[in-house]
Amino acid sequence: MPPVAMFRARHRLSGLEFASCEKCNHATRAADAAASFFARISPEHSPPTLELEEARKLQGTLLQLAPDLMHEVFNAEKVAPIWAKGRGSIYTEMRRLTLDGPVTHALMTAFTSKLGMALFREHIGRAMRLGGAVFAQHYFNAGLQREEAKRIRNIMPLVGELRQGRHGSGRQFNYRYNCDDKSIIALFAAFHDNLFVRAVAVDDPDPYRSIFPDADNCVSFGGLSDLARTWEPERND
Repeated sequence: MPPVAMFRARHRLSGLEFASCEKCNHATRAADAAASFFARISPEHSPPTLELEEARKLQGTLLQLAPDLMHEVFNAEKVAPIWAKGRGSIYTEMRRLTLDGPVTHALMTAFTSKLGMALFREHIGRAMRLGGAVFAQHYFNAGLQREEAKRIRNIMPLVGELRQGRHGSGRQFNYRYNCDDKSIIALFAAFHDNLFVRAVAVDDPDPYRSIFPDADNCVSFGGLSDLARTWEPERND
C-alpha cells in the first residue's frame, strides 16, 4: 500500500509491501482503482496531461470493476458550475462534483481501512488482532478545510513516505502519523494533493466509538476479502 496505480506512470518506489493471498489481493482492486482515480481529479485549471491520461485509463478499469461508481461520478445532477480560484489566485469558471454516493463512500472507506491496516503492520510491527477495527474518513481536494488539516497535523508529529535511495514519493504519497508502538495508530495521508484520508487503526475499537460515531466508517479487521465486499451493492438471487 498504496497500489502501483497510485503513482505516475506506475513508477512506485519500494516499501510498504505486505504478504497477501490472491483472493484478498484481487478483491480490493476496485477500491485501489477508485482511490487512484480520485487522486487525479484536481482543482487545477490545467491539470498535468499525464494525470488526465492516467485518469482516463483508470476510468476504463472502473467501468469493468465498479460501473456503479462511474454512474455516481458522472451524474449530471451532482455537477454545479462555480467560480473558484483552484490553487491559483485567479477566479475562473469550474465544475464542482458532489461525490456523496454510496458506492463512492464504500470504496473509499475500504481503501482507507486497508491503508490503516497496512500502516498498523508497518509501525506497530504486527498485524491487527481479530476484533480490531479501522475508523476511516476521506476528503477530496475541495472537502478539506485548511484549519482542519492543520489541526490534524498538529497531533500527528511523525512523517512517512516511500523512500528508495535519494528518491521519495513526495506529493504523490506522504503521511503523518502518531502511535503508541503497541496497539493503535492514527494517520493522515495525502495523495497527489488531491485526495486525503484519515484513519485510526486499533486493536480494541470500543473506547473510541464515541469519538467516531459513524458506524459506516468503522471497518472491522476480518480479512481484506471481507473488507472489499463492503462496497458491493446488494443483489437479489
